[in-house]
Amino acid sequence: MSQSFSLLSLSPIFIIFLVLNSFHDGVNADLISDACKNASTTDPNLKYDFCVASLSANPASKHAHDLLGLGLISMKTCLQKATSIHSYIAKILKGGKGEPAAKPCLEVCLNLYSDAIHSVQKAVANFKIKDYSSANIQMSAAMDASTNCEDGFKEVVVGQDLTSPLAKQDGDFFQLAGISLAITHMV
Repeated sequence: MSQSFSLLSLSPIFIIFLVLNSFHDGVNADLISDACKNASTTDPNLKYDFCVASLSANPASKHAHDLLGLGLISMKTCLQKATSIHSYIAKILKGGKGEPAAKPCLEVCLNLYSDAIHSVQKAVANFKIKDYSSANIQMSAAMDASTNCEDGFKEVVVGQDLTSPLAKQDGDFFQLAGISLAITHMV
């Protein structure tokens, strides 16, 4: 006797699968929301909406089951941003674009982000081996790249209005590094 399954017999299994799958995504959304709420509460410089958006935008966040997974995702996002900013600065310098007075600042920022990339890489390695203190030190050092870069544009020449072409990128990097630091403090 051959057994066949009707669509009706499969539908309860399908419904259970959908319910469990949506619950799983809800857990990740709750994890991100809770981590971002905690981060933005403990550090007034961090923006809750930015935190949720940046962590949720990473497809790997759907597979994060705890703060350890979310911390690695956050740090890798931070590393990608530092690398992107470094490349952007190098492109500006190579193309000779922008204000000539900004060139020395951009060169300093290029070096700062080069150091930031190495610091984030070390932070990731330390985080993976659960050396959270060292991860915090390295991530803090990386975070300084954004503020030091912006400070360079403010201190160029007194009386000269030099606008940083990196203000948005520096602000985003500051937020991403802050999120990574906050999550590291939570684990």
